[in-house]
Amino acid sequence: MINNKMIEVKQDLDSLSYDTGIEIKIISENFDFPNKFTKLTASQFDVIMMADSSLNKENILMAFLYINSYIGCRNRNNDNQNTQDEYAKDNPEAFWRSIESMAKELSMSKDTINQCIDYLTTSSDNRPALLIKREVGSVQPDKTKPPKNVPNIYVLNKEGYKQEIEWALSKMKEIYEVDEFYPPKSGNYRFE
Repeated sequence: MINNKMIEVKQDLDSLSYDTGIEIKIISENFDFPNKFTKLTASQFDVIMMADSSLNKENILMAFLYINSYIGCRNRNNDNQNTQDEYAKDNPEAFWRSIESMAKELSMSKDTINQCIDYLTTSSDNRPALLIKREVGSVQPDKTKPPKNVPNIYVLNKEGYKQEIEWALSKMKEIYEVDEFYPPKSGNYRFE
Protein backbone atom coordinates (compact mmCIF):
# COMPACT_ATOMS: atom_id res chain seq x y z
CA MET A 1 0.00 0.00 0.00
CA ILE A 2 2.96 2.28 0.58
CA ASN A 3 4.32 1.60 -2.91
CA ASN A 4 0.88 2.28 -4.43
CA LYS A 5 0.70 5.61 -2.55
CA MET A 6 -2.41 4.50 -0.64
CA ILE A 7 -0.87 5.02 2.79
CA GLU A 8 2.02 7.01 4.16
CA VAL A 9 4.22 5.84 7.05
CA LYS A 10 6.69 8.25 8.63
CA GLN A 11 8.73 5.64 10.53
CA ASP A 12 11.41 3.43 9.02
CA LEU A 13 9.67 0.04 9.04
CA ASP A 14 12.95 -1.89 8.94
CA SER A 15 14.11 -0.47 12.27
CA LEU A 16 10.93 -1.04 14.31
CA SER A 17 10.62 -3.50 17.16
CA TYR A 18 7.54 -5.61 17.78
CA ASP A 19 6.14 -3.25 20.42
CA THR A 20 6.55 0.02 18.46
CA GLY A 21 3.41 1.87 17.40
CA ILE A 22 3.18 2.83 13.74
CA GLU A 23 1.38 5.97 12.59
CA ILE A 24 -0.33 5.39 9.26
CA LYS A 25 -1.82 8.19 7.18
CA ILE A 26 -4.39 7.09 4.60
CA ILE A 27 -4.18 8.96 1.28
CA SER A 28 -7.89 8.82 0.47
CA GLU A 29 -7.69 10.40 -2.96
CA ASN A 30 -5.67 7.40 -4.19
CA PHE A 31 -8.39 4.90 -3.32
CA ASP A 32 -11.17 3.94 -5.73
CA PHE A 33 -14.56 5.50 -5.24
CA PRO A 34 -16.07 4.11 -2.01
CA ASN A 35 -18.81 2.08 -3.74
CA LYS A 36 -16.12 -0.27 -5.07
CA PHE A 37 -15.28 -1.43 -1.56
CA THR A 38 -17.03 -3.93 0.62
CA LYS A 39 -17.20 -3.97 4.38
CA LEU A 40 -15.98 -6.92 6.39
CA THR A 41 -16.77 -6.82 10.08
CA ALA A 42 -14.51 -8.32 12.71
CA SER A 43 -17.16 -10.92 13.58
CA GLN A 44 -17.52 -11.95 9.91
CA PHE A 45 -13.75 -12.24 9.63
CA ASP A 46 -13.63 -14.32 12.82
CA VAL A 47 -16.28 -16.73 11.48
CA ILE A 48 -14.25 -17.23 8.30
CA MET A 49 -10.94 -17.65 10.15
CA MET A 50 -12.54 -20.21 12.50
CA ALA A 51 -13.22 -22.48 9.53
CA ASP A 52 -12.41 -26.00 10.65
CA SER A 53 -12.64 -27.75 7.32
CA SER A 54 -10.53 -28.91 4.44
CA LEU A 55 -11.34 -25.63 2.69
CA ASN A 56 -8.69 -23.00 2.36
CA LYS A 57 -9.66 -19.99 4.53
CA GLU A 58 -8.44 -17.66 1.79
CA ASN A 59 -10.94 -19.22 -0.64
CA ILE A 60 -13.79 -18.79 1.85
CA LEU A 61 -12.76 -15.17 2.43
CA MET A 62 -12.53 -14.45 -1.31
CA ALA A 63 -15.94 -16.03 -1.96
CA PHE A 64 -17.54 -14.05 0.88
CA LEU A 65 -15.98 -10.75 -0.19
CA TYR A 66 -17.05 -11.37 -3.79
CA ILE A 67 -20.66 -12.07 -2.79
CA ASN A 68 -20.69 -9.23 -0.25
CA SER A 69 -19.38 -6.75 -2.83
CA TYR A 70 -22.39 -7.48 -5.06
CA ILE A 71 -24.80 -7.28 -2.14
CA GLY A 72 -23.63 -3.74 -1.55
CA CYS A 73 -25.38 -1.28 0.67
CA ARG A 74 -28.26 0.99 -0.30
CA ASN A 75 -28.12 4.70 0.31
CA ARG A 76 -30.47 5.41 3.20
CA ASN A 77 -30.25 9.20 3.26
CA ASN A 78 -33.55 9.76 1.46
CA ASP A 79 -36.17 11.71 3.45
CA ASN A 80 -39.14 10.59 1.35
CA GLN A 81 -40.23 7.14 2.67
CA ASN A 82 -42.23 6.22 -0.47
CA THR A 83 -39.28 6.95 -2.75
CA GLN A 84 -36.94 5.08 -0.41
CA ASP A 85 -39.22 1.99 -0.42
CA GLU A 86 -39.36 1.97 -4.23
CA TYR A 87 -35.60 2.37 -4.42
CA ALA A 88 -35.14 -0.54 -1.99
CA LYS A 89 -37.43 -2.77 -4.09
CA ASP A 90 -35.46 -1.95 -7.23
CA ASN A 91 -32.08 -2.40 -5.50
CA PRO A 92 -32.33 -5.37 -3.13
CA GLU A 93 -29.28 -6.08 -0.98
CA ALA A 94 -28.89 -9.55 -2.44
CA PHE A 95 -26.56 -11.60 -4.65
CA TRP A 96 -27.83 -13.78 -7.48
CA ARG A 97 -25.03 -14.43 -9.92
CA SER A 98 -24.29 -17.90 -11.25
CA ILE A 99 -21.68 -20.18 -9.72
CA GLU A 100 -20.15 -20.53 -13.18
CA SER A 101 -19.49 -16.79 -13.57
CA MET A 102 -18.27 -16.61 -9.97
CA ALA A 103 -15.83 -19.47 -10.57
CA LYS A 104 -14.42 -17.77 -13.68
CA GLU A 105 -13.98 -14.39 -11.99
CA LEU A 106 -12.38 -15.86 -8.86
CA SER A 107 -10.32 -18.46 -10.75
CA MET A 108 -11.68 -21.27 -8.59
CA SER A 109 -13.43 -24.49 -9.48
CA LYS A 110 -17.22 -24.63 -9.22
CA ASP A 111 -16.82 -27.37 -6.62
CA THR A 112 -14.63 -25.10 -4.45
CA ILE A 113 -17.12 -22.24 -4.82
CA ASN A 114 -19.99 -24.54 -3.83
CA GLN A 115 -18.06 -25.76 -0.78
CA CYS A 116 -17.30 -22.16 0.26
CA ILE A 117 -20.97 -21.20 -0.13
CA ASP A 118 -22.02 -24.27 1.88
CA TYR A 119 -19.69 -23.14 4.68
CA LEU A 120 -20.95 -19.55 4.53
CA THR A 121 -24.64 -20.59 4.59
CA THR A 122 -24.40 -23.22 7.34
CA SER A 123 -24.66 -22.44 11.04
CA SER A 124 -23.08 -24.49 13.78
CA ASP A 125 -23.16 -24.44 17.58
CA ASN A 126 -20.07 -22.24 17.55
CA ARG A 127 -20.97 -19.76 14.81
CA PRO A 128 -23.87 -18.26 12.87
CA ALA A 129 -24.15 -18.56 9.10
CA LEU A 130 -22.89 -15.41 7.40
CA LEU A 131 -25.26 -15.75 4.45
CA ILE A 132 -28.85 -16.88 3.98
CA LYS A 133 -29.51 -18.90 0.83
CA ARG A 134 -32.83 -19.01 -1.03
CA GLU A 135 -33.16 -21.56 -3.83
CA VAL A 136 -35.03 -19.94 -6.68
CA GLY A 137 -35.81 -22.64 -9.23
CA SER A 138 -35.78 -22.89 -12.98
CA VAL A 139 -37.19 -21.23 -16.08
CA GLN A 140 -38.21 -22.62 -19.45
CA PRO A 141 -38.29 -19.73 -21.93
CA ASP A 142 -38.30 -22.12 -24.88
CA LYS A 143 -40.81 -24.96 -24.41
CA THR A 144 -38.88 -27.13 -26.89
CA LYS A 145 -35.82 -27.12 -24.61
CA PRO A 146 -35.44 -28.39 -21.06
CA PRO A 147 -35.73 -25.93 -18.14
CA LYS A 148 -32.63 -24.14 -16.91
CA ASN A 149 -31.89 -23.41 -13.27
CA VAL A 150 -31.50 -19.78 -12.35
CA PRO A 151 -28.98 -18.65 -9.74
CA ASN A 152 -29.92 -18.84 -6.07
CA ILE A 153 -30.36 -15.72 -3.96
CA TYR A 154 -27.93 -14.97 -1.12
CA VAL A 155 -28.36 -12.24 1.49
CA LEU A 156 -26.42 -11.27 4.60
CA ASN A 157 -27.67 -12.95 7.77
CA LYS A 158 -28.98 -9.82 9.45
CA GLU A 159 -32.25 -8.21 10.44
CA GLY A 160 -34.53 -7.67 7.45
CA TYR A 161 -33.07 -10.48 5.33
CA LYS A 162 -36.54 -11.93 4.52
CA GLN A 163 -37.64 -8.64 2.95
CA GLU A 164 -34.42 -8.47 0.90
CA ILE A 165 -35.09 -12.00 -0.40
CA GLU A 166 -38.64 -11.02 -1.40
CA TRP A 167 -37.40 -7.96 -3.25
CA ALA A 168 -34.62 -9.96 -4.97
CA LEU A 169 -37.10 -12.67 -6.00
CA SER A 170 -39.40 -10.02 -7.44
CA LYS A 171 -36.48 -8.45 -9.32
CA MET A 172 -35.45 -11.86 -10.72
CA LYS A 173 -39.01 -12.51 -11.95
CA GLU A 174 -38.83 -9.18 -13.74
CA ILE A 175 -35.42 -10.00 -15.27
CA TYR A 176 -36.47 -13.49 -16.43
CA GLU A 177 -39.93 -12.22 -17.47
CA VAL A 178 -41.85 -14.87 -15.51
CA ASP A 179 -44.62 -14.85 -12.91
CA GLU A 180 -43.29 -17.90 -11.07
CA PHE A 181 -40.26 -20.18 -11.21
CA TYR A 182 -40.45 -23.92 -11.76
CA PRO A 183 -38.88 -26.19 -9.12
CA PRO A 184 -35.08 -26.50 -9.45
CA LYS A 185 -33.87 -29.19 -11.81
CA SER A 186 -31.39 -31.69 -10.41
CA GLY A 187 -28.83 -33.74 -12.27
CA ASN A 188 -27.15 -32.37 -15.38
CA TYR A 189 -28.25 -28.80 -15.76
CA ARG A 190 -26.67 -25.48 -16.43
CA PHE A 191 -27.16 -22.11 -14.87
CA GLU A 192 -28.12 -19.22 -17.06
